Amino acid sequence: MHDDKKRILIVLPRQLGDVLLGTPIAQVLRDKYPNAQIDWWSHPMAKQILEQNPFLNHLFFYPVLKKSKTNKNSIFKRLIENIVFLYENIQHLIKIRKQKYDIVIDAMNNPRTAVLSMLTGAPVRISFSTSPIRNLVFNKLIPREDLNGIYLGHARLKLLQPLDINLQTEQCLKLHPIIPISLENKEKVQDWLNKEKAKLISANINIKQTKSHIFDYILLSPTHRRSVRRWPAASYVDLAWRLIQKYQCPIVWLWGPTEDAYVNEMHCALQLKLKENNLAIEFSLFPPLFSLREAGFLSEQALLWIGNSNGLSHIAVAAGANTLELHGPTSPTSWCHPDKSKHLSLQRETGCIQCESNICRLSRRECLEDLSVEKVFQTALILIENKEKLDNEGY
Repeated sequence: MHDDKKRILIVLPRQLGDVLLGTPIAQVLRDKYPNAQIDWWSHPMAKQILEQNPFLNHLFFYPVLKKSKTNKNSIFKRLIENIVFLYENIQHLIKIRKQKYDIVIDAMNNPRTAVLSMLTGAPVRISFSTSPIRNLVFNKLIPREDLNGIYLGHARLKLLQPLDINLQTEQCLKLHPIIPISLENKEKVQDWLNKEKAKLISANINIKQTKSHIFDYILLSPTHRRSVRRWPAASYVDLAWRLIQKYQCPIVWLWGPTEDAYVNEMHCALQLKLKENNLAIEFSLFPPLFSLREAGFLSEQALLWIGNSNGLSHIAVAAGANTLELHGPTSPTSWCHPDKSKHLSLQRETGCIQCESNICRLSRRECLEDLSVEKVFQTALILIENKEKLDNEGY
């Protein structure tokens, strides 16, 4: 088969962050093979990331056994459910096999993905080296250590080297994760922003507007599913207060499922501080729960996105926002996009940092608690000034 007509399967099932950070693979493959069939195999959770991706032809989501609350005490019903689930998986694998892929790129290489890669029957099977047994599935292996010390949105591009795709640093700087944002996504966010704009005007707040944005605001994303990786809530409130004083523009608090109570405490604390200083409480805005794509558009419209190194930081980068990530136990090199004109990270330079642990064994979380509000504030000013300069120049 001609190179340009190849059938290629990307295997990267989960988690959402991994899938999102892996999307540049599809873009680079499309550049190399404009007329190829490029497909993606994943967990159904990745639909919200992958659907409408312009570089993909087909998406395959493997069957997931749904936990039934009504049948948990019935052995017979559970047996039937498992038989149906097994049948669905067999049918799914037959469907994948019929695609007759030329190339399979396993970007995860766990037992399940390795078995799938083998069952596709593809003559070229690419992955990174892991266990000796799983390595036998693949005939093109990249040393696992080659993926270390690189931004994770670019690291898996190393898997394309066996296809004679070798990207230089300058080329990688132009690549970012991809999340398609529809007109419907934009309109939902714009409707909320317009309603908040009316409230700001009613509160006699002088609205500032950059380019075609509804109004200027700074977005804070103070959440992380692991508490050890959160910059202190009080620091976020202090930072928000300083930014309002400097720019006289609202703060928008971004949150995800089950995070509303935690973030609302910061929103209320900021409103209290505003009230105590005779400023309008409308400077602190608490949005509804937005989808990932809507959150991406909300982030892109902001003067700056500031937050922990969390999943929403990758959504913000994918949407084109300027970002400032705050790191403690994690490595900025791995998680922050290397384009320093738009994306910066902060981490204290001494003491306990980058332990990569999910549990802090010290008496306090000094890696993040000792990251000063002043340092974050001054770094935010740099990014905002850079953005304002580019906007004024028409970029």
